[in-house]
Amino acid sequence: MAKELNLNKLLLVTLAILMLSMGWPNQGYAAVLEEQAHIEWSHILEGKHPLYKSKSGYAATATSDGGYVAAGDKYCETPDENCSYIVKLNSSGEILWEREMVYYDYDYEENTAFTVTETSDGSILVGGEIRDGSYGRPRFVPYVFRLSADGELLWQKYYPRMPYYQQSARSIQETSDGNFVITGGGWNEYSPSPAYLLKIDANGDELWSKTYPIGYSGMFSNIILTSDNGVIVAGSRTLEEYDRVSLPYLLKIDRNGEVAWMKTDETDYVTSTIINSEDGNYILTRYNPGTQSYYLQKINEAGDILWNKPLDSPAMDEIERIIRTQPVDDGYVLFVQNTSSSIENGKSQYQIILLDENAVPTKKYQFGDLDLGLRSDGITAFNQGLLVTGTVRIYTDGGYRNEMHLLKISIPNEGPSDSELTRLEFQHPELELSVGQSAATVVNAVYSDASVTDVTYSSLYESNDPSIASVDAYGNITGISLGTTWVKAAYKGLETRITVKVSNAKELGRFYLDSEEYSLSIGTELDVAAYHVNESGLPSKVTQDTVFNIDDPSIATVDEYGNIRGIRPGITHITASYNGITYRASVWVVRPYVHHI
Repeated sequence: MAKELNLNKLLLVTLAILMLSMGWPNQGYAAVLEEQAHIEWSHILEGKHPLYKSKSGYAATATSDGGYVAAGDKYCETPDENCSYIVKLNSSGEILWEREMVYYDYDYEENTAFTVTETSDGSILVGGEIRDGSYGRPRFVPYVFRLSADGELLWQKYYPRMPYYQQSARSIQETSDGNFVITGGGWNEYSPSPAYLLKIDANGDELWSKTYPIGYSGMFSNIILTSDNGVIVAGSRTLEEYDRVSLPYLLKIDRNGEVAWMKTDETDYVTSTIINSEDGNYILTRYNPGTQSYYLQKINEAGDILWNKPLDSPAMDEIERIIRTQPVDDGYVLFVQNTSSSIENGKSQYQIILLDENAVPTKKYQFGDLDLGLRSDGITAFNQGLLVTGTVRIYTDGGYRNEMHLLKISIPNEGPSDSELTRLEFQHPELELSVGQSAATVVNAVYSDASVTDVTYSSLYESNDPSIASVDAYGNITGISLGTTWVKAAYKGLETRITVKVSNAKELGRFYLDSEEYSLSIGTELDVAAYHVNESGLPSKVTQDTVFNIDDPSIATVDEYGNIRGIRPGITHITASYNGITYRASVWVVRPYVHHI
């Protein structure tokens, strides 16, 4: 774990988010400017189970201490089933703690976390579902647990009195008195399944639960707290048992669960999330299926429409769905999924669009790939950028596994825009694998101004000898048989190679640093730790007996204690020597992030 923590320490290496070349012409305003957005830091997390390494990311939120919390699930060893997984990070993206939640009960074990929120006292509340084996045959019921800011379990509760076969907690709102209103998906086999609300107190005890039979089946997909501790909910419903088309509706429900007003004649769906506006009203993202167009709508607490602002630029034709809408300074940010026809070379699936206060697009970015799965709760926007967690499916000889991806996107790029691409580099010049082991790689484009952009998902890969090591379309390399080969990456006419050695388990008696690369910004410092594993397999920390040197001190310096300091943007290498053994690691220095929204 220590090596994983340091590997991600202050990972400020930038990711190319390639801009579409077209703007929004003929709209009465200037074409949308091409910009770059940066990945300020990122993590790729997989499970530790010896056979089932899957780990998925479903929800994330920013916390009041400047950090972040993400939630999902993983395969746990005890019990041998899925369990909820929570990870806390600080503002620099360093992992502070991880927690897996197992409910030790004969009838209640397998569980998943779908939503996470920080409460008013700084604790973490997580909602999801847990399997209920006491029902006769397994069903799923809402499952909620509360952690302290340090990850200590305060309580965990499930709610078996829910009236039908499957319900989950997928959205949580805290009321001003410290209670919580919860809703989520539901399903009932061969019977009506109305939408539901559950209200609990600060200790997780149920205050009331109610269902809302508006049609044959329904669910609340969006919920937001109102000033009187009620909620406005948006949902969809079917009218008959075999209806294939669901119809949208809006409800205002008071603090006691009673319907205050209801709009069942809606034709336009509420997508994304309901958000608060600065004047105490609410912003909806709506979709008209007849015209296949999106627009923003403001309503007040009584449900009256205050204005509609169309999102009718030609580029909106490429949007398959708006996953999340959130306010930023002087406007909004949309996180959208592209249609398959607009995805170039199968490399980009998502788009980030910045709108001004009149819903006019000002900037847009491309992000992600076809294998990255995102949910609405997995994206949160704030003035410093976007926090994203999702799931990537990695196919293996034995099937597949899921990896949890966590990253912070900083927008826009403050760096100069006239730099030229000068070279392409793998972040590691060499990679050592055992037979059957897989590892993700990072390919960076280096520009004339010393800025660095991650182009891993935009590069094309080829293994010189696939019988020794194979590589997939996203740069994941797998050891196949003993031997040495190389893998080539190509991007915009440039190429780079990484040497891949496939061997048996790594030998003992080796010397190494706590990371193969270090990333930091100008003027910041980080410490290096050196280790030696003796012939008996026992590791020891030997930093104080190690001699450190750096190739280019104009980019970064290192002192006798292994402390690296960033001087100017660029890439160099650190060499560590111990008892005649040397180890080299790359050092990446980038410009500090500057808020510019």
